[in-house]
Amino acid sequence: MSRGKCEFLEDYARPFTGLVIADLLGIPAEDHEEFRDVFSGQFVGAVEDDTLTRAHNPLEWLDERFFAYVTDRRKELRGDVLTELAEAKYPDGSTPEVIEVVRLATFLFAAGQETTTKLLSFGMRVIAERPDIQRLLREDHDRIPAFIEETLRTESPVKSHFRMARTSTSIGEVEIPAGCTVMLLPGASNRDARKFEDPNEFRLDRPNVREHVAFGRGNHSCPGAPLARSEGRISLNRILDRISDITICEAAHGPGDARRYTCEPTWQMRGLTELHLEFTPVR
Repeated sequence: MSRGKCEFLEDYARPFTGLVIADLLGIPAEDHEEFRDVFSGQFVGAVEDDTLTRAHNPLEWLDERFFAYVTDRRKELRGDVLTELAEAKYPDGSTPEVIEVVRLATFLFAAGQETTTKLLSFGMRVIAERPDIQRLLREDHDRIPAFIEETLRTESPVKSHFRMARTSTSIGEVEIPAGCTVMLLPGASNRDARKFEDPNEFRLDRPNVREHVAFGRGNHSCPGAPLARSEGRISLNRILDRISDITICEAAHGPGDARRYTCEPTWQMRGLTELHLEFTPVR
């Protein structure tokens, strides 16, 4: 932070969210650096095994690591989330195969950081692009939760969900046969003018902002939503206290009337590939 500039995703968002979910799950502290390097694309390993290949498929790498952790927890309980997963039973009292627990742990680790990373980066882009909003948040940190919700509404981290129709039905004028796969687009829903007035406008005082579906609804609500909101709130409180005059780096993203941002080339998630910021450290 003392440099007065940063690439926000690599310098803060990814390391922070990765360490938070690693701590919550119970990943040993001595392994944190390796996890961080794998998910920042900086992993270098021994060429004699397939480590470098696995670096391009981090989920496969995670499966291997969590397989070892879960197996260890079933031998020696440690009072962490991984232990709770390892001890979990099916409703009939049977014990899941280790790989079933591993896949859940892998999902929790990956999902527990990606959506929050995207939320934080989009939020910081708004703060850097909108000095009026930055000023309001500095003057009143109690506005930060509403800011986070409006960021989730306007820049939903998850582009698409999929559901299978159990029975034949219709949506609007479209017939949906039983067994058909339906793609849901939460980002589009969150910009529906029938639900949100002036949906493309970022408003700190939007009265129904918590009705967005960025984290799903009902039985399909994201279990990590409270964690993501807490990480966002705590991060923005600390960031606004420690740095001022946050702006977009024009050398990286162009002038205000011709900004250049790129998003990850995926149909499922929406997130910036990089966000270069300039600021004044608070002494």
